[in-house]
Amino acid sequence: MFNHFLCQQKKGDITMFRKVLSSSKRQNITLGILYMKPVLWMPVFCILLGILVIAQAKEPKLILSVEEINELIPQIEAAEERPFLNLKVESERWTETKTDLSDPCEQWQRTPIYVSCTAWFGGGPEGKARIDVHKQVLRWRDGAAPYGESSYSVGFDGQQGRVVRYTRGHGGKTFSLKEGELLPDAPELLRGSYLDSCTGAYFTFCFFFNADEYRTFSKLFRASKTPAALEVNAFECALEEFQGIQCIKFGSGEQLWGHETWWLDPSRGLALLGYEKVSTRNGRDRLSSRIEVNELKEVADGVWWPTQVTSVMAPFEPGEPYRRFVYRASKVVANDPNFDESIFTIPFPDGYLIDDKVTGRKYTVGEEPNAPEN
Repeated sequence: MFNHFLCQQKKGDITMFRKVLSSSKRQNITLGILYMKPVLWMPVFCILLGILVIAQAKEPKLILSVEEINELIPQIEAAEERPFLNLKVESERWTETKTDLSDPCEQWQRTPIYVSCTAWFGGGPEGKARIDVHKQVLRWRDGAAPYGESSYSVGFDGQQGRVVRYTRGHGGKTFSLKEGELLPDAPELLRGSYLDSCTGAYFTFCFFFNADEYRTFSKLFRASKTPAALEVNAFECALEEFQGIQCIKFGSGEQLWGHETWWLDPSRGLALLGYEKVSTRNGRDRLSSRIEVNELKEVADGVWWPTQVTSVMAPFEPGEPYRRFVYRASKVVANDPNFDESIFTIPFPDGYLIDDKVTGRKYTVGEEPNAPEN
C-alpha cells in the first residue's frame, strides 16, 4: 500500500533529482511510517515530506569572506601541484538507465555498456599517462547487434603519444585490428573526461578539468574575489554539509546558461565529494548532471583517490532515460618505489600497421628494417 502510494507521486525535476540521489536520511523516517495505521500515516507522511523540502531549501551555510578565500588559495595551489610520483588504477565503469527518476518503484537497469581498464599516471593531468582498455562495450547502432566491443591502449611518455588498437567486433564476435598511431602529443582520448571517468581521475580535485590551462580550481577561487565578480555575485563560496561531511561549497553563481557547484572536503586534501551542473532554459532550471563520490582511499600521504562513484545524467532528448554511470576501482597503488617509467611507452607489436603522424610515414612493425620499432 505504502509503495503503491509512493509510485503515484510526481515531483519537480530538480528537487526530485537531488532527493533520489541523496535519500538515505529519509529512509529511516519512512520505515517508521510503515507501522502506522493507514488513516494516520498518510497525513503524517505529507507533513514530514513538507518539512523535509523546506529544510532542504533552507540548509544552513556559512558564506566565506574574501579574507578566508585568500587563506584557502595557497592550500588549493599546493593540492594542484604534482600530487604523486606515480599511480596505478585497476577499475571498471558501467551504465544503468531509469525512465522516471521520481518513481521509487522503478529500479535502475544495468545495460551492456561497460569498460574495464588499467591506468598509470606519472603526475598531474598534463604528465605522463597510459590507459589499457581491456574491454569496452558501447552502443553503436540499432538492430540485432546494437553493441560494439573493442580493446585498445592510449599513452603519452612525455615526448610522444601512442594509440594501439587490438580488437573490435559486435554480436559476440571480435577480430584483430593490428593498428597503431604515433603522435607528436598526447592522444585526445587520453586527456578526455570519458576515459578519466573510467579510471576515476575525472572525480579528483587535480584531474577534474583535465589539462585545461584556463580552468583550474585555484584560478576559479582567485576570480571569485575580484571586485567585478563580487559586484554581480558571479561565484558562491561557503561551508556546507555534503554527505554528512562539512565541505567547501564552490559554485559559479546564477548565470544565464545555469551554474555549476563543487563540494570539496578540506579534511581529506580538498578531495572532490560532489559536483552538480544545472542548465537554465526558458527561465527554468534543470539539473543535467550530478556526481557523488561515495568512497575515497588514501593511497599516499595526503593523496585521496575515489574508489566508488555514481554519476547521473539527465536525458539529452525527450523520451530518453536517465543514465547512471557507476565507477568502481578494485586496486589503487601510489608512489611505488619499483615503478618502471617505460610503462608509458606503449610497444607496437610485430605485424601492426603504424601510422606515424610525426614523420608522415606508414609502416608495418617487423617488416621494414628501418622502421623505428625494429
